[in-house]
Amino acid sequence: MPCRKICGMGSVVNMIRFHYSFFKSVPVILAIGAVILFAIVLGALFFSQRAGDESTDAVAANRLNLRILRLLSSIQDAETGQRGFLLTGDERYLGPFTRSVSTLPSEMAAVSPLLAQLDLPQASIDQLKDLMAKKLSELQRTVDLQRAGDTAGALAVVKSNEGIRQMDEIRDIIGQLQQSGIQNSAVHINALRSTTTWLSTIIAISAALLVVLAGGAMKLIYDHTRQIEQAQNELSHINENLEATVAARTESLQRANSELQTYAYIVSHDLRAPLVNIMGFTEELDRASGVFRSYLSRMDANPADPDAKLAIEAVETDIPEALGFIRSSMRRMDNLINQILVMARAGNRELRRERIKLGDLVEEMLATLRHRLDDNDIAVDMADNLPDVQSDRLALQQIVGNLLDNAIKYMDREKAGRIGIRGWRHGMSVTLEISDNGRGIADGDRERIFELFRRSGRQDRPGDGVGLAHVRALTRRLGGDVRVQSTFGEGTTFQVTVAADLEKMKKEEAGA
Repeated sequence: MPCRKICGMGSVVNMIRFHYSFFKSVPVILAIGAVILFAIVLGALFFSQRAGDESTDAVAANRLNLRILRLLSSIQDAETGQRGFLLTGDERYLGPFTRSVSTLPSEMAAVSPLLAQLDLPQASIDQLKDLMAKKLSELQRTVDLQRAGDTAGALAVVKSNEGIRQMDEIRDIIGQLQQSGIQNSAVHINALRSTTTWLSTIIAISAALLVVLAGGAMKLIYDHTRQIEQAQNELSHINENLEATVAARTESLQRANSELQTYAYIVSHDLRAPLVNIMGFTEELDRASGVFRSYLSRMDANPADPDAKLAIEAVETDIPEALGFIRSSMRRMDNLINQILVMARAGNRELRRERIKLGDLVEEMLATLRHRLDDNDIAVDMADNLPDVQSDRLALQQIVGNLLDNAIKYMDREKAGRIGIRGWRHGMSVTLEISDNGRGIADGDRERIFELFRRSGRQDRPGDGVGLAHVRALTRRLGGDVRVQSTFGEGTTFQVTVAADLEKMKKEEAGA
Protein backbone atom coordinates (compact mmCIF):
# COMPACT_ATOMS: atom_id res chain seq x y z
CA MET A 1 0.00 0.00 0.00
CA PRO A 2 2.72 2.63 0.87
CA CYS A 3 4.53 1.82 -2.36
CA ARG A 4 1.35 2.34 -4.37
CA LYS A 5 0.72 5.69 -2.69
CA ILE A 6 4.29 6.87 -3.28
CA CYS A 7 4.10 5.74 -6.92
CA GLY A 8 0.79 7.63 -7.28
CA MET A 9 2.47 10.78 -5.96
CA GLY A 10 5.28 10.29 -8.47
CA SER A 11 2.82 10.13 -11.38
CA VAL A 12 1.17 13.32 -10.20
CA VAL A 13 4.52 15.12 -9.97
CA ASN A 14 5.51 13.92 -13.45
CA MET A 15 2.18 15.12 -14.86
CA ILE A 16 2.62 18.57 -13.30
CA ARG A 17 6.16 18.85 -14.60
CA PHE A 18 5.03 17.85 -18.06
CA HIS A 19 2.32 20.51 -18.18
CA TYR A 20 4.62 23.14 -16.71
CA SER A 21 7.14 22.47 -19.51
CA PHE A 22 4.37 22.49 -22.08
CA PHE A 23 3.07 25.88 -21.02
CA LYS A 24 6.59 27.33 -21.16
CA SER A 25 6.43 26.71 -24.94
CA VAL A 26 3.09 28.54 -25.31
CA PRO A 27 4.72 32.02 -25.67
CA VAL A 28 6.56 30.69 -28.72
CA ILE A 29 3.24 29.64 -30.26
CA LEU A 30 1.74 33.02 -29.42
CA ALA A 31 4.73 34.81 -30.94
CA ILE A 32 4.28 32.90 -34.20
CA GLY A 33 0.57 33.73 -34.21
CA ALA A 34 1.33 37.40 -33.51
CA VAL A 35 3.78 37.55 -36.45
CA ILE A 36 1.17 36.03 -38.77
CA LEU A 37 -1.51 38.44 -37.54
CA PHE A 38 0.86 41.38 -37.95
CA ALA A 39 1.56 40.38 -41.55
CA ILE A 40 -2.18 40.08 -42.22
CA VAL A 41 -2.83 43.49 -40.65
CA LEU A 42 -0.14 45.08 -42.86
CA GLY A 43 -1.72 43.45 -45.92
CA ALA A 44 -5.16 44.72 -44.91
CA LEU A 45 -3.77 48.23 -44.42
CA PHE A 46 -2.11 48.16 -47.85
CA PHE A 47 -5.21 47.00 -49.69
CA SER A 48 -7.43 49.39 -47.72
CA GLN A 49 -5.27 52.34 -48.80
CA ARG A 50 -5.21 51.05 -52.36
CA ALA A 51 -9.00 50.68 -52.41
CA GLY A 52 -9.36 54.29 -51.28
CA ASP A 53 -6.98 55.51 -53.99
CA GLU A 54 -8.71 53.53 -56.74
CA SER A 55 -12.12 54.76 -55.59
CA THR A 56 -10.91 58.37 -55.69
CA ASP A 57 -9.40 57.90 -59.17
CA ALA A 58 -12.61 56.30 -60.48
CA VAL A 59 -14.71 59.21 -59.19
CA ALA A 60 -12.26 61.69 -60.74
CA ALA A 61 -12.45 59.90 -64.11
CA ASN A 62 -16.25 60.08 -64.02
CA ARG A 63 -16.19 63.79 -63.20
CA LEU A 64 -13.84 64.42 -66.12
CA ASN A 65 -16.26 62.62 -68.46
CA LEU A 66 -19.07 64.87 -67.24
CA ARG A 67 -16.97 68.00 -67.84
CA ILE A 68 -16.19 66.84 -71.40
CA LEU A 69 -19.92 66.39 -72.01
CA ARG A 70 -20.58 69.89 -70.62
CA LEU A 71 -18.15 71.32 -73.22
CA LEU A 72 -20.19 69.78 -76.04
CA SER A 73 -23.46 70.84 -74.38
CA SER A 74 -22.23 74.45 -74.03
CA ILE A 75 -21.21 74.81 -77.69
CA GLN A 76 -24.54 73.27 -78.74
CA ASP A 77 -26.42 75.71 -76.48
CA ALA A 78 -24.55 78.59 -78.10
CA GLU A 79 -25.49 77.36 -81.59
CA THR A 80 -29.13 76.92 -80.54
CA GLY A 81 -29.30 80.48 -79.21
CA GLN A 82 -27.69 81.84 -82.41
CA ARG A 83 -30.23 80.08 -84.62
CA GLY A 84 -33.17 81.30 -82.57
CA PHE A 85 -31.90 84.87 -82.83
CA LEU A 86 -31.33 84.61 -86.60
CA LEU A 87 -34.85 83.25 -87.14
CA THR A 88 -36.71 85.73 -84.90
CA GLY A 89 -34.40 88.66 -84.30
CA ASP A 90 -35.44 88.43 -80.61
CA GLU A 91 -32.51 89.14 -78.24
CA ARG A 92 -34.01 86.81 -75.63
CA TYR A 93 -32.85 83.81 -77.65
CA LEU A 94 -29.25 84.88 -77.11
CA GLY A 95 -29.27 83.90 -73.39
CA PRO A 96 -27.66 80.44 -73.90
CA PHE A 97 -25.29 81.92 -76.49
CA THR A 98 -24.10 84.65 -74.11
CA ARG A 99 -23.56 82.19 -71.23
CA SER A 100 -21.60 79.78 -73.39
CA VAL A 101 -19.40 82.55 -74.82
CA SER A 102 -18.48 83.68 -71.29
CA THR A 103 -17.87 80.21 -69.74
CA LEU A 104 -16.48 78.04 -72.55
CA PRO A 105 -12.95 79.51 -72.70
CA SER A 106 -12.35 79.16 -68.94
CA GLU A 107 -13.88 75.66 -68.83
CA MET A 108 -11.71 74.56 -71.77
CA ALA A 109 -8.62 75.96 -70.04
CA ALA A 110 -9.46 74.06 -66.82
CA VAL A 111 -10.15 70.76 -68.59
CA SER A 112 -7.07 70.77 -70.84
CA PRO A 113 -4.52 69.74 -68.12
CA LEU A 114 -6.82 66.91 -67.00
CA LEU A 115 -7.15 65.66 -70.58
CA ALA A 116 -3.38 65.60 -70.89
CA GLN A 117 -3.25 63.17 -67.89
CA LEU A 118 -5.21 60.62 -69.97
CA ASP A 119 -2.19 60.28 -72.31
CA LEU A 120 -4.15 61.86 -75.16
CA PRO A 121 -2.16 63.47 -78.00
CA GLN A 122 -1.58 67.14 -77.30
CA ALA A 123 -2.41 67.82 -80.94
CA SER A 124 -6.00 66.58 -80.41
CA ILE A 125 -6.43 68.80 -77.33
CA ASP A 126 -5.02 71.83 -79.20
CA GLN A 127 -7.26 71.06 -82.19
CA LEU A 128 -10.31 70.99 -79.91
CA LYS A 129 -9.35 74.37 -78.44
CA ASP A 130 -8.91 75.83 -81.93
CA LEU A 131 -12.23 74.44 -83.19
CA MET A 132 -14.07 75.76 -80.11
CA ALA A 133 -12.60 79.22 -80.68
CA LYS A 134 -13.42 79.19 -84.42
CA LYS A 135 -16.97 78.00 -83.78
CA LEU A 136 -17.58 80.73 -81.22
CA SER A 137 -16.10 83.27 -83.64
CA GLU A 138 -18.39 82.09 -86.47
CA LEU A 139 -21.43 82.28 -84.17
CA GLN A 140 -20.44 85.74 -82.94
CA ARG A 141 -20.01 86.98 -86.54
CA THR A 142 -23.53 85.89 -87.54
CA VAL A 143 -25.01 87.49 -84.41
CA ASP A 144 -23.19 90.76 -85.11
CA LEU A 145 -24.45 90.78 -88.77
CA GLN A 146 -28.03 90.15 -87.61
CA ARG A 147 -27.80 92.95 -85.05
CA ALA A 148 -26.51 95.28 -87.81
CA GLY A 149 -29.59 94.43 -89.89
CA ASP A 150 -27.70 92.33 -92.45
CA THR A 151 -29.83 89.21 -92.16
CA ALA A 152 -28.82 88.03 -95.62
CA GLY A 153 -25.13 88.25 -94.73
CA ALA A 154 -25.70 86.30 -91.54
CA LEU A 155 -27.58 83.56 -93.40
CA ALA A 156 -24.86 83.42 -96.00
CA VAL A 157 -22.32 82.64 -93.30
CA VAL A 158 -24.58 79.89 -91.97
CA LYS A 159 -25.14 78.42 -95.45
CA SER A 160 -21.40 78.27 -96.07
CA ASN A 161 -21.47 74.99 -94.05
CA GLU A 162 -18.29 76.00 -92.26
CA GLY A 163 -20.11 75.85 -88.92
CA ILE A 164 -21.43 72.36 -89.66
CA ARG A 165 -17.94 71.11 -90.47
CA GLN A 166 -16.57 72.60 -87.26
CA MET A 167 -19.31 71.04 -85.13
CA ASP A 168 -18.76 67.62 -86.73
CA GLU A 169 -15.06 67.79 -85.94
CA ILE A 170 -15.79 68.94 -82.38
CA ARG A 171 -18.16 65.98 -81.87
CA ASP A 172 -15.59 63.53 -83.26
CA ILE A 173 -12.83 64.77 -80.93
CA ILE A 174 -15.11 64.84 -77.88
CA GLY A 175 -16.26 61.32 -78.73
CA GLN A 176 -12.64 60.18 -78.71
CA LEU A 177 -12.06 61.91 -75.40
CA GLN A 178 -15.14 60.26 -73.89
CA GLN A 179 -14.02 56.83 -75.06
CA SER A 180 -10.62 57.33 -73.43
CA GLY A 181 -12.32 58.53 -70.25
CA ILE A 182 -14.62 55.50 -70.14
CA GLN A 183 -11.66 53.16 -70.58
CA ASN A 184 -9.78 54.96 -67.80
CA SER A 185 -12.78 54.69 -65.48
CA ALA A 186 -13.16 50.97 -66.26
CA VAL A 187 -9.50 50.38 -65.36
CA HIS A 188 -9.98 51.98 -61.95
CA ILE A 189 -13.27 50.11 -61.33
CA ASN A 190 -11.62 46.77 -62.09
CA ALA A 191 -8.69 47.63 -59.83
CA LEU A 192 -11.08 48.65 -57.04
CA ARG A 193 -13.05 45.41 -57.35
CA SER A 194 -9.86 43.36 -57.22
CA THR A 195 -8.59 45.33 -54.22
CA THR A 196 -11.83 45.00 -52.24
CA THR A 197 -11.85 41.26 -52.93
CA TRP A 198 -8.34 40.91 -51.54
CA LEU A 199 -9.19 43.10 -48.55
CA SER A 200 -12.32 41.08 -47.75
CA THR A 201 -10.33 37.86 -47.99
CA ILE A 202 -7.58 39.14 -45.69
CA ILE A 203 -10.06 40.37 -43.07
CA ALA A 204 -12.00 37.09 -43.17
CA ILE A 205 -8.76 35.13 -42.72
CA SER A 206 -7.76 37.42 -39.84
CA ALA A 207 -11.09 36.95 -38.07
CA ALA A 208 -10.95 33.18 -38.54
CA LEU A 209 -7.37 33.05 -37.24
CA LEU A 210 -8.30 35.09 -34.17
CA VAL A 211 -11.20 32.77 -33.40
CA VAL A 212 -8.93 29.74 -33.82
CA LEU A 213 -6.28 31.22 -31.53
CA ALA A 214 -8.86 32.14 -28.90
CA GLY A 215 -10.46 28.71 -29.10
CA GLY A 216 -7.06 27.05 -28.83
CA ALA A 217 -6.15 29.18 -25.83
CA MET A 218 -9.43 28.36 -24.08
CA LYS A 219 -8.95 24.66 -24.82
CA LEU A 220 -5.42 24.74 -23.42
CA ILE A 221 -6.67 26.43 -20.25
CA TYR A 222 -9.54 23.99 -19.94
CA ASP A 223 -7.30 20.94 -20.49
CA HIS A 224 -4.72 22.22 -18.05
CA THR A 225 -7.38 22.94 -15.43
CA ARG A 226 -8.73 19.41 -15.81
CA GLN A 227 -5.24 17.99 -15.36
CA ILE A 228 -4.76 20.07 -12.20
CA GLU A 229 -8.09 18.83 -10.83
CA GLN A 230 -7.06 15.28 -11.62
CA ALA A 231 -3.76 15.81 -9.84
CA GLN A 232 -5.53 17.24 -6.79
CA ASN A 233 -7.89 14.26 -6.68
CA GLU A 234 -4.97 11.85 -6.76
CA LEU A 235 -3.17 13.79 -4.04
CA SER A 236 -6.18 13.42 -1.76
CA HIS A 237 -5.62 9.63 -1.77
CA ILE A 238 -1.92 9.76 -0.99
CA ASN A 239 -0.65 8.66 2.42
CA GLU A 240 -1.71 11.28 4.99
CA ASN A 241 1.54 10.73 6.92
CA LEU A 242 3.59 12.18 4.04
CA GLU A 243 2.81 15.78 5.11
CA ALA A 244 6.04 17.27 3.89
CA THR A 245 5.66 15.71 0.45
CA VAL A 246 2.03 16.78 0.20
CA ALA A 247 2.98 20.38 1.15
CA ALA A 248 5.68 20.44 -1.53
CA ARG A 249 3.32 19.14 -4.18
CA THR A 250 0.61 21.63 -3.14
CA GLU A 251 3.10 24.47 -3.51
CA SER A 252 3.91 23.19 -7.00
CA LEU A 253 0.23 23.21 -7.89
CA GLN A 254 -0.17 26.77 -6.61
CA ARG A 255 2.70 27.88 -8.82
CA ALA A 256 1.04 26.16 -11.78
CA ASN A 257 -2.25 27.95 -11.02
CA SER A 258 -0.46 31.29 -10.78
CA GLU A 259 1.25 30.67 -14.09
CA LEU A 260 -2.11 29.72 -15.60
CA GLN A 261 -3.57 33.08 -14.50
CA THR A 262 -0.59 34.93 -15.91
CA TYR A 263 -0.85 32.98 -19.15
CA ALA A 264 -4.58 33.75 -19.47
CA TYR A 265 -3.92 37.47 -19.01
CA ILE A 266 -1.11 37.44 -21.62
CA VAL A 267 -3.28 35.57 -24.12
CA SER A 268 -6.17 38.04 -23.64
CA HIS A 269 -3.91 41.08 -23.95
CA ASP A 270 -2.07 39.81 -27.05
CA LEU A 271 -5.31 38.91 -28.81
CA ARG A 272 -7.08 42.22 -28.14
CA ALA A 273 -4.51 44.41 -29.97
CA PRO A 274 -4.94 42.78 -33.42
CA LEU A 275 -8.70 42.57 -32.81
CA VAL A 276 -8.85 46.37 -32.39
CA ASN A 277 -6.83 46.77 -35.61
CA ILE A 278 -9.18 44.54 -37.54
CA MET A 279 -12.18 46.48 -36.17
CA GLY A 280 -10.61 49.67 -37.54
CA PHE A 281 -9.86 48.11 -40.92
CA THR A 282 -13.40 46.77 -41.10
CA GLU A 283 -14.82 50.27 -40.64
CA GLU A 284 -12.41 51.57 -43.28
CA LEU A 285 -13.59 48.92 -45.74
CA ASP A 286 -17.20 49.84 -44.93
CA ARG A 287 -16.44 53.50 -45.66
CA ALA A 288 -14.65 52.67 -48.94
CA SER A 289 -17.56 50.46 -49.94
CA GLY A 290 -19.96 53.35 -49.27
CA VAL A 291 -17.90 55.65 -51.50
CA PHE A 292 -17.94 53.07 -54.29
CA ARG A 293 -21.68 52.48 -53.82
CA SER A 294 -22.33 56.23 -54.08
CA TYR A 295 -20.17 56.38 -57.17
CA LEU A 296 -22.06 53.55 -58.89
CA SER A 297 -25.35 55.26 -58.01
CA ARG A 298 -24.21 58.49 -59.64
CA MET A 299 -22.87 56.59 -62.68
CA ASP A 300 -26.30 55.01 -63.20
CA ALA A 301 -24.48 51.77 -64.05
CA ASN A 302 -26.19 49.42 -66.49
CA PRO A 303 -26.84 46.05 -64.76
CA ALA A 304 -26.57 44.37 -68.16
CA ASP A 305 -22.89 45.30 -68.34
CA PRO A 306 -20.90 42.34 -66.82
CA ASP A 307 -18.35 44.63 -65.17
CA ALA A 308 -21.04 46.89 -63.76
CA LYS A 309 -23.01 43.87 -62.55
CA LEU A 310 -19.99 42.45 -60.74
CA ALA A 311 -19.25 45.85 -59.18
CA ILE A 312 -22.86 46.23 -57.99
CA GLU A 313 -22.88 42.72 -56.52
CA ALA A 314 -19.59 43.44 -54.75
CA VAL A 315 -20.86 46.56 -52.95
CA GLU A 316 -24.47 45.51 -52.46
CA THR A 317 -24.04 41.85 -51.45
CA ASP A 318 -20.52 40.42 -51.17
CA ILE A 319 -18.85 43.12 -49.08
CA PRO A 320 -21.82 43.65 -46.64
CA GLU A 321 -22.01 39.87 -46.09
CA ALA A 322 -18.28 39.69 -45.42
CA LEU A 323 -18.47 42.68 -43.05
CA GLY A 324 -21.40 41.12 -41.18
CA PHE A 325 -19.50 37.85 -40.73
CA ILE A 326 -16.37 39.67 -39.56
CA ARG A 327 -18.26 41.87 -37.07
CA SER A 328 -20.16 38.93 -35.56
CA SER A 329 -16.91 36.96 -35.27
CA MET A 330 -15.20 39.93 -33.63
CA ARG A 331 -18.04 40.32 -31.13
CA ARG A 332 -17.77 36.64 -30.18
CA MET A 333 -14.01 37.00 -29.96
CA ASP A 334 -14.30 40.10 -27.77
CA ASN A 335 -16.66 38.29 -25.37
CA LEU A 336 -14.21 35.40 -25.07
CA ILE A 337 -11.33 37.79 -24.34
CA ASN A 338 -13.35 39.66 -21.70
CA GLN A 339 -14.22 36.40 -19.95
CA ILE A 340 -10.58 35.30 -19.98
CA LEU A 341 -9.55 38.67 -18.50
CA VAL A 342 -12.18 38.47 -15.75
CA MET A 343 -10.95 35.01 -14.72
CA ALA A 344 -7.29 36.06 -14.86
CA ARG A 345 -7.65 39.34 -12.95
CA ALA A 346 -9.88 37.98 -10.19
CA GLY A 347 -7.08 36.07 -8.48
CA ASN A 348 -4.06 38.02 -9.73
CA ARG A 349 -4.49 41.61 -8.51
CA GLU A 350 -2.82 42.72 -5.28
CA LEU A 351 -5.38 43.87 -2.71
CA ARG A 352 -4.87 47.35 -1.23
CA ARG A 353 -6.21 48.07 2.26
CA GLU A 354 -7.81 51.44 3.05
CA ARG A 355 -10.54 52.78 5.32
CA ILE A 356 -13.84 52.77 3.47
CA LYS A 357 -17.21 54.17 4.47
CA LEU A 358 -19.62 51.60 3.07
CA GLY A 359 -22.43 54.16 2.89
CA ASP A 360 -20.37 56.48 0.66
CA LEU A 361 -19.22 53.59 -1.55
CA VAL A 362 -22.79 52.35 -2.06
CA GLU A 363 -23.95 55.91 -2.85
CA GLU A 364 -21.23 56.19 -5.51
CA MET A 365 -22.32 52.95 -7.16
CA LEU A 366 -25.99 53.99 -7.06
CA ALA A 367 -25.06 57.28 -8.74
CA THR A 368 -23.50 55.40 -11.67
CA LEU A 369 -26.73 53.41 -12.06
CA ARG A 370 -29.13 56.31 -11.42
CA HIS A 371 -30.38 56.56 -15.01
CA ARG A 372 -31.26 52.85 -15.07
CA LEU A 373 -33.00 53.11 -11.70
CA ASP A 374 -35.05 56.07 -12.91
CA ASP A 375 -35.86 54.49 -16.28
CA ASN A 376 -37.23 51.40 -14.53
CA ASP A 377 -38.97 53.31 -11.68
CA ILE A 378 -37.02 51.45 -9.01
CA ALA A 379 -36.99 52.87 -5.48
CA VAL A 380 -33.92 52.39 -3.28
CA ASP A 381 -34.17 52.17 0.51
CA MET A 382 -30.69 52.39 2.09
CA ALA A 383 -30.24 52.19 5.83
CA ASP A 384 -28.32 54.94 7.65
CA ASN A 385 -24.96 54.41 9.34
CA LEU A 386 -23.61 51.55 7.28
CA PRO A 387 -20.40 50.32 8.98
CA ASP A 388 -16.86 51.25 7.97
CA VAL A 389 -14.45 48.60 6.76
CA GLN A 390 -10.68 48.38 6.16
CA SER A 391 -10.53 46.58 2.84
CA ASP A 392 -9.86 46.86 -0.90
CA ARG A 393 -11.96 49.62 -2.49
CA LEU A 394 -11.93 48.31 -6.06
CA ALA A 395 -12.96 44.80 -5.01
CA LEU A 396 -15.87 46.16 -2.96
CA GLN A 397 -16.95 48.42 -5.83
CA GLN A 398 -17.03 45.42 -8.16
CA ILE A 399 -18.99 43.34 -5.64
CA VAL A 400 -21.60 46.02 -4.96
CA GLY A 401 -21.79 47.03 -8.63
CA ASN A 402 -22.45 43.45 -9.77
CA LEU A 403 -25.16 42.85 -7.16
CA LEU A 404 -26.94 46.15 -7.89
CA ASP A 405 -26.69 45.53 -11.62
CA ASN A 406 -28.30 42.09 -11.19
CA ALA A 407 -31.04 43.54 -8.99
CA ILE A 408 -31.93 46.08 -11.70
CA LYS A 409 -31.51 43.66 -14.58
CA TYR A 410 -33.79 40.95 -13.16
CA MET A 411 -36.47 43.22 -11.70
CA ASP A 412 -40.05 42.13 -12.34
CA ARG A 413 -41.55 44.67 -14.78
CA GLU A 414 -45.07 43.78 -13.62
CA LYS A 415 -44.66 45.54 -10.25
CA ALA A 416 -42.98 48.58 -8.77
CA GLY A 417 -39.30 47.85 -8.24
CA ARG A 418 -37.68 48.16 -4.81
CA ILE A 419 -34.09 47.61 -3.65
CA GLY A 420 -33.17 47.52 0.05
CA ILE A 421 -29.62 47.99 1.38
CA ARG A 422 -28.45 47.56 4.96
CA GLY A 423 -25.31 46.46 6.77
CA TRP A 424 -23.87 45.64 10.19
CA ARG A 425 -20.67 44.59 11.91
CA HIS A 426 -20.35 41.37 13.91
CA GLY A 427 -17.05 40.48 15.53
CA MET A 428 -14.20 40.70 13.01
CA SER A 429 -16.53 40.74 10.00
CA VAL A 430 -18.85 43.16 8.25
CA THR A 431 -21.98 42.11 6.34
CA LEU A 432 -23.68 44.08 3.56
CA GLU A 433 -27.17 42.96 2.55
CA ILE A 434 -28.78 43.87 -0.79
CA SER A 435 -32.36 42.73 -1.39
CA ASP A 436 -34.88 43.23 -4.18
CA ASN A 437 -38.46 42.28 -5.06
CA GLY A 438 -37.59 41.02 -8.53
CA ARG A 439 -38.05 37.66 -10.24
CA GLY A 440 -36.38 35.56 -7.60
CA ILE A 441 -34.29 32.41 -8.08
CA ALA A 442 -35.52 28.83 -8.25
CA ASP A 443 -34.39 26.51 -5.43
CA GLY A 444 -32.28 24.35 -7.71
CA ASP A 445 -30.37 27.36 -9.11
CA ARG A 446 -29.28 29.07 -5.88
CA GLU A 447 -25.84 27.45 -5.89
CA ARG A 448 -25.48 27.19 -9.64
CA ILE A 449 -25.57 30.97 -10.06
CA PHE A 450 -22.12 31.20 -8.43
CA GLU A 451 -20.59 28.82 -10.96
CA LEU A 452 -18.58 30.28 -13.82
CA PHE A 453 -20.57 30.78 -17.06
CA ARG A 454 -23.79 29.54 -15.39
CA ARG A 455 -27.05 31.53 -15.39
CA SER A 456 -30.53 30.79 -14.08
CA GLY A 457 -34.09 31.48 -15.16
CA ARG A 458 -35.12 32.98 -18.49
CA GLN A 459 -32.16 34.02 -20.63
CA ASP A 460 -33.80 37.26 -21.80
CA ARG A 461 -31.25 39.64 -20.29
CA PRO A 462 -27.67 40.24 -21.48
CA GLY A 463 -24.93 38.49 -19.52
CA ASP A 464 -22.20 35.87 -19.70
CA GLY A 465 -22.48 34.11 -16.33
CA VAL A 466 -19.31 35.63 -14.89
CA GLY A 467 -20.64 38.32 -12.51
CA LEU A 468 -21.68 36.26 -9.47
CA ALA A 469 -18.73 33.88 -9.82
CA HIS A 470 -16.54 36.98 -9.74
CA VAL A 471 -18.41 38.28 -6.66
CA ARG A 472 -17.82 35.02 -4.78
CA ALA A 473 -14.12 34.95 -5.74
CA LEU A 474 -13.64 38.54 -4.57
CA THR A 475 -15.50 38.12 -1.26
CA ARG A 476 -13.43 35.06 -0.43
CA ARG A 477 -10.25 36.99 -1.16
CA LEU A 478 -11.53 39.68 1.22
CA GLY A 479 -11.87 37.08 3.99
CA GLY A 480 -15.56 36.27 3.71
CA ASP A 481 -18.22 34.76 1.49
CA VAL A 482 -21.54 35.53 -0.19
CA ARG A 483 -24.88 33.86 0.52
CA VAL A 484 -28.23 34.08 -1.20
CA GLN A 485 -31.81 33.74 -0.02
CA SER A 486 -34.61 33.86 -2.56
CA THR A 487 -38.26 33.08 -3.16
CA PHE A 488 -39.10 32.49 -6.77
CA GLY A 489 -41.40 35.23 -8.06
CA GLU A 490 -41.03 37.38 -4.92
CA GLY A 491 -37.43 38.55 -4.66
CA THR A 492 -33.82 37.83 -3.72
CA THR A 493 -31.45 38.81 -0.90
CA PHE A 494 -27.65 38.63 -1.15
CA GLN A 495 -25.53 38.85 2.01
CA VAL A 496 -21.87 39.71 1.42
CA THR A 497 -19.57 39.15 4.41
CA VAL A 498 -15.94 40.38 4.38
CA ALA A 499 -13.23 40.84 6.99
CA ALA A 500 -13.58 44.11 8.87
CA ASP A 501 -9.80 44.59 8.68
CA LEU A 502 -8.10 43.03 5.65
CA GLU A 503 -4.56 43.53 6.99
CA LYS A 504 -5.32 41.89 10.30
CA MET A 505 -6.87 38.93 8.49
CA LYS A 506 -3.70 38.51 6.39
CA LYS A 507 -1.48 38.56 9.50
CA GLU A 508 -3.63 35.94 11.20
CA GLU A 509 -3.46 33.70 8.12
CA ALA A 510 0.31 34.14 7.93
CA GLY A 511 0.67 33.27 11.65
CA ALA A 512 -1.48 30.19 11.21
